[in-house]
Amino acid sequence: MKVGIVILCRYTSRRLPGKILMKLHGRCVLQHIVDRVRQADPNYPMVVATSNDSSDEPIIRYCVEHDIPFVRGSLQNVADRFLTAADFLGVDYAVRINGDNVLLDGTVLNQIVQIAATGLYDFVTNVPGRTFPFGMSVEAVSVDYYRRIVRYFTDASDKEHVTKYIYDHPDEGSRFVYKNTACPRAVGLQLALDTGDDFARIESILDHLGEGASSAPLAYVADIAQALDRPDPWKGKHGPLLIAEIGGNHEGDYDSARRMTALAVDCQVDYVKFQLYRGDTLVNPLESPDRNRHFQKFELTKDQHLELAQMCRDGGVGYMASVWDLSFLDWIDDFIPIYKIGSGDLTARPVVREFALRGKPMIVATGLSTLAEVLEEVAFIQSVNSVFTDDRMLALLQCTSMYPIPDGEANLAVMQTLHAATGLTVGYSDHTEGDLALRVAASLGARILEFHFTDRREGQAFRDHRVSLLPEGVRALQYDLDRIQPLTGDGIK
Repeated sequence: MKVGIVILCRYTSRRLPGKILMKLHGRCVLQHIVDRVRQADPNYPMVVATSNDSSDEPIIRYCVEHDIPFVRGSLQNVADRFLTAADFLGVDYAVRINGDNVLLDGTVLNQIVQIAATGLYDFVTNVPGRTFPFGMSVEAVSVDYYRRIVRYFTDASDKEHVTKYIYDHPDEGSRFVYKNTACPRAVGLQLALDTGDDFARIESILDHLGEGASSAPLAYVADIAQALDRPDPWKGKHGPLLIAEIGGNHEGDYDSARRMTALAVDCQVDYVKFQLYRGDTLVNPLESPDRNRHFQKFELTKDQHLELAQMCRDGGVGYMASVWDLSFLDWIDDFIPIYKIGSGDLTARPVVREFALRGKPMIVATGLSTLAEVLEEVAFIQSVNSVFTDDRMLALLQCTSMYPIPDGEANLAVMQTLHAATGLTVGYSDHTEGDLALRVAASLGARILEFHFTDRREGQAFRDHRVSLLPEGVRALQYDLDRIQPLTGDGIK
């Protein structure tokens, strides 16, 4: 059985006129579709089927200039035009591809062609049930069968929509429905090119796919599309995302932890952050018994951590934690919408891999690390899960791991270096005394501001209290952040 490909298109689309020749990622829409068909199999007989109307002359000129076969037919009777194209190819089965199928999946096309080539079915389709995204519809119809039924297309909509009659008469002819079982996360995604918004979205997807755009499989496309659909996780109530790091300031006292959490929630920061660890798995008790005892002193129980997380949730504030013991992750994961990798774990590949595999937005602090180490870790994270090529999924924090640091060690300009080197979201994790560094970081473009938080500094021996903001300091920072963004402006003179 010989199978051919018919690309149905016209220039005067109702919602997006001229879309078939619009440039996307350096090539017009029609060329993207043609390239994807050829990438699936360069030997497929293929033809562009457009109309006799003068409005479609630009399509004809393009086909002539780029050596793409074409046929012309009725403007209104698209079903007849489809049959004319099938006869032009001289095939037993014609596969219908629409002009909105910019992200046509080659594997799906190949599978449907192979099923049609068995000759067992009159109609092979992946449309019923919508297990594939919109814009990835592939239908193969027996030319003889289609010629028999086209005489019953008395309704104008049957003639316009080509296969509508077949779907409206499910008991006629034999058919095979090809379902998506390989990539369930792609079900129902809107990938059809129909409007200006669709155009912008598909352009973003193609930009993320890069040079492999013509052959990118459904799974890659779905990951990128879902990432683009996600809300911006770095958008805070006052501009940058504000993370109040209680960390170890509670020093193992649960009442102190609750009191600080309540104060942070009352300040309406975006996230309250803790650290989850066990002294025995963090520090070898034989190698460093004093440090082991120190971290044991700072431990909170599972139930205590869960209650603190619930306090945040009940108060309308996000909960975040640096999880240093992966055995804790399963029971706390439901409360953590954004993962935080502390500076000490940046090169801890087994830990980082586990977080990357889970696919939530991730913030990575870069204290203790060289630029080369940061770039290597970014590449590693992205190799584990390609979703982290999106700047809404991965952020880097400039951080200097001293407590406290002098102003000269904050090095806020590193944020621009990290952004230029990776294209990712950047922010700042503060270890200075006072709050000026946070304001300067915001004015330099920090999307995330992390600062230590406490209820009092007087009488506190633990070092982190010195670099912590008090509630009144947080409110003052929020007031200034509300002014910094308008003052910075949009850069348009």
